[in-house]
Amino acid sequence: MLTNYHTHCEHCKHAEGSVEVYVQQAIIDGLAILGMSDHLPYPHHDYGYRMDFAEIWDYIYEVREAQEKFRGRLRLLLGFESEYLRSQRDYYEELLTEYGVEYLVLGQHFYDIGGRWQGAYGISDTAECITYARSVSEALDTGYYSLLAHPDIVGVNCLDWDRNMDEMTDIILESAIKNNVPLEINANGVRRGIVSDNLGEHYMYPHFKFWEKVAQAKADVIISSDCHNPSLLYDADVRKCRTIAENWGLNVIDVLEIKKV
Repeated sequence: MLTNYHTHCEHCKHAEGSVEVYVQQAIIDGLAILGMSDHLPYPHHDYGYRMDFAEIWDYIYEVREAQEKFRGRLRLLLGFESEYLRSQRDYYEELLTEYGVEYLVLGQHFYDIGGRWQGAYGISDTAECITYARSVSEALDTGYYSLLAHPDIVGVNCLDWDRNMDEMTDIILESAIKNNVPLEINANGVRRGIVSDNLGEHYMYPHFKFWEKVAQAKADVIISSDCHNPSLLYDADVRKCRTIAENWGLNVIDVLEIKKV
């Protein structure tokens, strides 16, 4: 069954295409389930690369309208990709209850530990990857998240793999298994191309050292496009991720179990 639960649209200001255009493309590509998961806006702070908070109902209504229009042709889900911030727990619960959001994807692009803010794209010391991992673990323990997006996204920093990176992987993997949250192989990492470090040439993410441990643990894995353009919804790089997952012996599932709060 072809599915994609990590999909962005024009509301986030750095993607192209309306919700309906993505649904139309999903039908052309033969997807059975499409999850829209644009970047979550926050009520009191603009973290950038996302819709304004005032637009949130426009996005929700647009997905709801598409659900009705294309009912019976595919299953369309209303979701958001969000970071986890401890101060926003009430907001996440409101999204999943009062707002009627069906699922949340954890994309920990930044995090706050003890009042210290850190972006995952700006890590220069592998010890900080452990802090990143602990923030992911705390997020998954809340039960709000149905999918962990690009868990190895710190690979964009091109850090040499060491014991800190192993510990990061162990923390994330243990939490994902404990909370029954699948880990995502993200096609955007493949789109970023090959890098070289102390381990030789490989993708920034999916990072083969991270996924070696995932394969050994037989944890659930989902493949996502993380597309910001309808043409990338099920492109050659998504198919390449399926080949990678098969070669690495990963336990790929297609259908996401939606968390309830």
